[in-house]
Amino acid sequence: MTAVRGEERYRRIVESIDRLPSLPAVAGRLIDVVNSPDSSADDAAELIEKDPALTSKLLRLANSAFYGMPRTISSVSSAVVILGFNTIRSVALSASIMKMFPGKGAGAAFDHARFWRHSIVSAMIARSIARRLFNFMMIDPESAFCAGILHDIGRLIFAQFAPEDCGSACEYAKANSVPLVDAESAVMGITHARIGSILADKWALPPDLESALVFHHDPGHAPSGKELVSVVHLADTVCHAASVDLWEGEAAPRPWDGVREYLRIGDDDYAALQEEAAKSIERSDEFFSIIG
Repeated sequence: MTAVRGEERYRRIVESIDRLPSLPAVAGRLIDVVNSPDSSADDAAELIEKDPALTSKLLRLANSAFYGMPRTISSVSSAVVILGFNTIRSVALSASIMKMFPGKGAGAAFDHARFWRHSIVSAMIARSIARRLFNFMMIDPESAFCAGILHDIGRLIFAQFAPEDCGSACEYAKANSVPLVDAESAVMGITHARIGSILADKWALPPDLESALVFHHDPGHAPSGKELVSVVHLADTVCHAASVDLWEGEAAPRPWDGVREYLRIGDDDYAALQEEAAKSIERSDEFFSIIG
């Protein structure tokens, strides 16, 4: 019966996603620019400058404590050169998603601000892990940041298009002290990971980002991009361990056995990442206040 209800909800949500607008033109074209080996910083800057709101947010963020640049960044082209293509992509996608999914309708059970805090801190920790691994895995740190920002986007879709079910899943997780992903399966018959993949297809996100959305709770089954998926999975695990949760006392998802060994993260590294997550909350709130 749950499977039937789950498929019905899945079809309804897919129909709702189909009616969503495409990514704003600038954000969509930025993805193409980032993915093209022939693109230059000037190409990206020229595109961004066509969107005054995005231009303002980018420059405010570049000059904020979030990045802590030693000098003022006064032009978009300078921001692109200093921050990098993938960072610019993250900012554009985050701004678009925050505008399209305001998080209203799921009631008090779904805390929109805490959702974004968890996502942003996860992104920051994913970037930090990628930097630690760069000598042997060559995962781009800013791609890891972008994947971390997006990994739970399916929950925003639930909150907007199935708000009562979203609220019920949150309440079920709290009442039974189970991870929210398990509560989604129990209450709705589908999870945010499956739904997130539909949006990734609609917006033509790169395969590595889509894989992170779909398999971040189960990186061992990722058909491709296992390294990036594992980084996002571990970042998510670190955030829960540091209590950067959707609500106080949220039950953490089960970590994938062997992920720390796979990524060569020892006990000292893991403890340092937890400490970094706890200290990153203020910076994540600043990111949200500028981009949201």
